[in-house]
Amino acid sequence: MSEPHVVSALRAKRAEVSGDIRDLENKIKRQRANLVHIDATIRVFAPGLNPDSIAPKRRYQRSRYFAKGEISRSVLDALRKAAGQPIKVSAIVADLVAVKGFQSDDTALMESVTGRVLTVLRRLHGYNL
Repeated sequence: MSEPHVVSALRAKRAEVSGDIRDLENKIKRQRANLVHIDATIRVFAPGLNPDSIAPKRRYQRSRYFAKGEISRSVLDALRKAAGQPIKVSAIVADLVAVKGFQSDDTALMESVTGRVLTVLRRLHGYNL
């Protein structure tokens, strides 16, 4: 019942994923050791400061499809055009994808752009515009 080519492909994929996990675990170990050294140095220079009170910095991953600030500007433009009326995120995403000339039937791209638009909207929600 087993198909040799399916099993072979699954074995190769499993080897790849388990290798990625091992590499990431090693990277985590190195970063934890770095963090211990940094915390010790902080305690030397600022004994009253608890290093655990320092919030972690969020890393942003740049999109290769959009220039810096392009999504934010597009979202703000869409909100301006809506003139205070409710607008769906899907409409903002559809406009953004159309302007860039991307295929709107690419599900992965649409999910990625939707996530980025939602992130911009959440960030803007905290501002007094």
